[in-house]
Amino acid sequence: MRLLAIALAFAANLAFAQAPEAAFQGVFVDAMQALQAGDAERAERLFRDILARTDSPRVKLELARALYLQGRLKEAKTLFDEVAALSDTPWRVRDNIAPFVRDIEERTGYLKVGFSLVSDSNPRSIARQEEFTIGGIRVTPTEAPQEEAGLRYSLRGWWPFDESGRHAVYLSAAYNDFSGQELDRLTLDAGAMSWLGATGRLRGKAGIEAGTFGGSRLYDFPYVALEAVLAEAPAWRLAGEAKLGRVRFHDYAYLNADFLSSALSLHRALAQTAAGTLRASVELSRAAEDPYTYDGLELASGLHVLWPASAYTLGASASYGEREYAAVDPLFGQVRADTKLRLELTLGNRNWRLRGKQVALVAAVEENHSSIEFYAYRKANLTVVVD
Repeated sequence: MRLLAIALAFAANLAFAQAPEAAFQGVFVDAMQALQAGDAERAERLFRDILARTDSPRVKLELARALYLQGRLKEAKTLFDEVAALSDTPWRVRDNIAPFVRDIEERTGYLKVGFSLVSDSNPRSIARQEEFTIGGIRVTPTEAPQEEAGLRYSLRGWWPFDESGRHAVYLSAAYNDFSGQELDRLTLDAGAMSWLGATGRLRGKAGIEAGTFGGSRLYDFPYVALEAVLAEAPAWRLAGEAKLGRVRFHDYAYLNADFLSSALSLHRALAQTAAGTLRASVELSRAAEDPYTYDGLELASGLHVLWPASAYTLGASASYGEREYAAVDPLFGQVRADTKLRLELTLGNRNWRLRGKQVALVAAVEENHSSIEFYAYRKANLTVVVD
């Protein structure tokens, strides 16, 4: 907490170097000295006295800090949010306020809504092949890939049982709304989380993922999971996770499967304004019928860069995945084997904001190669994210 307090004081000096009006200078100095001496209650009284006569953002930040140090988190967050929402607040100050707000939200809870404008060149992931052989018969598809545009709504929630944040329930949901309901998709992930042990490095989760497509239930996936920080230093962190559950498809029982996945991820600061990530994961799916049982792996890397002078940010990521199926597909007479490649670029700017939310542009291309051409596809997405 002491480090956070120092960081915020630094942020306040960056943002609002000028002291409050001369008439309040003496009171402001007294309040700062009280805060630095650990007397947050007295500092609060003095800062409130100044704010009764001026609307200085610098004083609001110092008052927020005093409230934070007293554990009055919701009051502190109100002031942090108020200063962050000001149009003339520098982005560096918002970045320094953000860790305080995240810490408060982890301990008190939140519900956040976002939306995106989405363009998808192939929302059904339809194969590009013009003809297929199914059961020895040549078939010409009646549909071709067709670009669609729509909206994606997102919802994220976190509700701890107490301010320790050791036990909480969570929610993540997204709804893709295209021009026709037949392409609309809902995905949902909800459950409960608990930190295990006193180190704060291992937590367990129990939840359920579910999805719909075209207004009909598609699948549900109750699961248990473990997430752990395996090792860390100031410049890097190595984390691991494992998930186990059973996937049930409501209209395709032959796809029902026991599912296990595990992953390792490394996040490292490469410079003061650049960071990189590496991730490796494996998945095992044992379906009701062998042709739909598979083993898979994925390798992914990412880079995020900030240019402070212009406040632009650029993120780039690439992933490569493989899936090998266990038996001959009964329709196509071949064993299915897929490889998938995905590339993504994200362009943002710390000053791009809409109603207090950050705005970014995301472009992605994805291509799936398959030994069975019916499952091969190519698609591109362009998204404007407001979150």
